[in-house]
Amino acid sequence: MAQKAHPIILRPISNPHQGATHWDEARFYYIISTIQNLVESCCLGTTHYLNKIQISRHLGLIIIEADLLHLHFRSKRRLRSRRYKENKKKIQPQSWTIVACRLQNAVELIQKFTGTKTVTLKINRLKTYTRSVPKPVRRQMAYFAKPFNSVKYDYARYGLQLIHLIVKKKASALSLSRFLKQNICSRQRRKRHYQFLSYLKQGLKAMQDYKEIQGLKIQIKGRFTHKAKGRSRVWKYQMGRMPTSQISKPIQAEYTQTQTGYGSVGIKVWIYN
Repeated sequence: MAQKAHPIILRPISNPHQGATHWDEARFYYIISTIQNLVESCCLGTTHYLNKIQISRHLGLIIIEADLLHLHFRSKRRLRSRRYKENKKKIQPQSWTIVACRLQNAVELIQKFTGTKTVTLKINRLKTYTRSVPKPVRRQMAYFAKPFNSVKYDYARYGLQLIHLIVKKKASALSLSRFLKQNICSRQRRKRHYQFLSYLKQGLKAMQDYKEIQGLKIQIKGRFTHKAKGRSRVWKYQMGRMPTSQISKPIQAEYTQTQTGYGSVGIKVWIYN
């Protein structure tokens, strides 16, 4: 029986490479994938998500253009001034300052790794707040965003912003897969995975009236529960239709893997625009 092909191979619409033809050779795929992983690792531990990246090369110049999503824990009214943040002794680990310093160091590493003279990094940052989510959706998800649940559902506010961006065609499957990977890996206590999956299902269900995409499908398979003998479980959710058998349809697909206290978990995300 033949293996199933990856949807991106059949639909080469989300290629991170742009530029000269010799970059499409197999020996340069390692360089492109390493640059993408390095830029994505600069956002780890923060509420910044890599949405899209384009890499182009011309002679001794490498141009990297990346789109980042900046999600906020709190509403816009509670934000302090820039002078107040600069005078604070402790910088929050989720702030843009940390990400900017990491990206600055990443440019030097890319320059040494590729052996080019100049590396240009262009960042397009999209800032979102909880107030950008429609009010009826916020009412349905109000229980998860309550102050007494801030520790239990610490992903509630910025997760709702990310789901709203995906439904409005402003976010890609790459950012959603990293959000799932980050939270499934951190839910180590008993039954915490059930709470996260129920939140995800209710949030997607509340956004159905505002969706501009044709379809969305999520599949999580692996050992992420507390069942005996480490049995694996499959969790699926689909919104709209997903014609994976039609090659002409533009479908974004992301496959990733993470580890939990019970074993490995595979995550698959499809978005049909």
